[in-house]
Amino acid sequence: MFQEGKIKSYHEDRGFGFIQIEKESKDLFFHIKDFPNKNVPPKIGENLKFIIVEDAGKFKAANIVRLDLKVSEPAEQNNLRYRNIEGKVSSRDKKKSSWLNSKIITVLGLIIILGLSILVYKKYQEYQAQKQQKLEELMIAQQQIVAEQRAVHGELPELGLSEKGKKNLENVQENVEQALPVSSSSSEQFKCDGREHCSQMKSYEEALFFIRNCPNTKMDGDGDGIPCESQFR
Repeated sequence: MFQEGKIKSYHEDRGFGFIQIEKESKDLFFHIKDFPNKNVPPKIGENLKFIIVEDAGKFKAANIVRLDLKVSEPAEQNNLRYRNIEGKVSSRDKKKSSWLNSKIITVLGLIIILGLSILVYKKYQEYQAQKQQKLEELMIAQQQIVAEQRAVHGELPELGLSEKGKKNLENVQENVEQALPVSSSSSEQFKCDGREHCSQMKSYEEALFFIRNCPNTKMDGDGDGIPCESQFR
């Protein structure tokens, strides 16, 4: 049999309270687990309809009906909850989408950087090949000039070349130096240490450094600026 009463007290942190029943001196115990619409907490003074049952030797309220709670309230609470859930889901989707976009942009950036690096490397290789080709052409021109001078003057020492020949050789040497200058790394690698002869040189670049920077070298007998021709050419 249903009875009616009002909530007299409620301990929210412990989930239980007591109901005051009219014409009854003793209050009736209730637990939140027996309440419908638990998302709306019980309020002191709220009218209830219930039946009294015995549980573990004690009486309590069961099948509780909340008389003051409007029918629309649960639906509104549920709608609010659903909106909150949808908002959280939407927020997660936005964060996930933003993360994916960031990853895609990063990958595209790396691909672009890699492509530019490959392009620059190819251009550098082409430049080195052109420089080497120019050097070889200049060396061939120098050899032709030396051959012409020797054909005119016979088997003369290198120092016996004509002034015109020397000037031509100087021009060729100047072009060679412009095409393949001694790098700063070579200058740091080599140093004047008293060596004077071609037999003491390990490379053409080392010999070139010595005749340009070190005194008393004996590696350019014809004075054309090209050291150790018979050894490295």
